[in-house]
Amino acid sequence: MAEPLLQTDNVRKSFGGLTALDGVSLEVRAGGVAGLIGPNGSGKTTLFNVISGFAAPDVGEVRFDGARIDGLSPDRIARRGLVRTFQASLNPQAMTVMENLLLAPQQQVGEGVLAALFRPGAIRRQEDQALERAWEILAQIKLDHQADTPAGSLSGGQKKLLMMGQALMVRPKLLLLDEPVAGVNPRLIDGIVGVIRALQSQGQNFLIVEHNMQVVRRLCDSVTVLDAGQIIASGATDEVLQRDDVLRAYLARQSGR
Repeated sequence: MAEPLLQTDNVRKSFGGLTALDGVSLEVRAGGVAGLIGPNGSGKTTLFNVISGFAAPDVGEVRFDGARIDGLSPDRIARRGLVRTFQASLNPQAMTVMENLLLAPQQQVGEGVLAALFRPGAIRRQEDQALERAWEILAQIKLDHQADTPAGSLSGGQKKLLMMGQALMVRPKLLLLDEPVAGVNPRLIDGIVGVIRALQSQGQNFLIVEHNMQVVRRLCDSVTVLDAGQIIASGATDEVLQRDDVLRAYLARQSGR
């Protein structure tokens, strides 16, 4: 069996006296959509932050595509092909949808002063390629008709799609989505689910944090469940979501345990 695309080994992370992650080991394999679920405060976002380089683990390792990435900066991790979105939109609101997408490509030739002076042809070719890629992605995420719309005028669901589109601009091997349908109008949820399914059918790999269990059941081939910083279950989605310990974890948090 091929090695996992993403693997964490005994990851621990504390903030003062609070243990957010307590020995978390998980695997994400290529070819599907993996889910990371758990009640509020279980450590999901902290784990995403550790995996994507926005927080360093106190203990443990993170490996991606066969190499260790813990200790690398978020931009270096992204260049290796692991890219994430956030719960809230970070896009410049006054810039158009197209302009936001064109911000995403890394290591642009035109970013250097000398290149801008002496390599105008290379810059134009790269800009043309980025524009072609942006139109391709806008069609995939169903925002091509909004290319000239300011990001601040988009609906909540469209902003989620725009963040996904920006991540896709760098051709990630693994895309981490942080609550892709949270706060989205129910009428738009089907659209977001459809986009993710279509991308997965084209070979895009996903790890998704999501509270909407209907969406998790529809999208995820497998899930890992966190509770109080520890993994309490992992496996096929339908089997895991029927486990008594998983149900108890959710119900206990909702009752204010």
